[in-house]
Amino acid sequence: MAMKMYSQKQNKPGYRAQALVEFAIALPVLLVLLVGIMEVGRMILTYALVNNSSRDAVRYASAVGKGDDGLNKYNNCAGIKAIAQKSALIVTLSSVSISYKDENGNSAGVCDQGSGEDPDITVDSNYLVTVTVQASYKPVVKLIPIGQKNFTATSSRTILGIYDLPNP
Repeated sequence: MAMKMYSQKQNKPGYRAQALVEFAIALPVLLVLLVGIMEVGRMILTYALVNNSSRDAVRYASAVGKGDDGLNKYNNCAGIKAIAQKSALIVTLSSVSISYKDENGNSAGVCDQGSGEDPDITVDSNYLVTVTVQASYKPVVKLIPIGQKNFTATSSRTILGIYDLPNP
């Protein structure tokens, strides 16, 4: 009997209109919340990808040996920048800078060659390579007050393993 009364109450004309008005009031709030969650998620993803790209690039730059292209990894400017961009996935990096310091902290060079190996850079064991990566985040939907953010990540690593082995 209680079910019958409840269902009869729902069939009255005013109840459907009330539900529609409540939905119309709640929908904009829910949409703004949903868009805000998506934009904050994109911003956090951009931050994480910038950090990962600087770490991957410095890991490649600190390796001794030759890359797939036959060039030395530590001074292959284009190769280091390509690793940074590849690791950034969907984020376009605005700049990648590579610098070297000797064991005393003095500058040993800056990798600024467009392609190939930079002949001005010679490193030795215990030199420090630093890769700085920058990218910017701009929201797609401007419903929430988040402006453009610039993210910068710097990673450093010591180059180990440059040893001359004697010929037997």
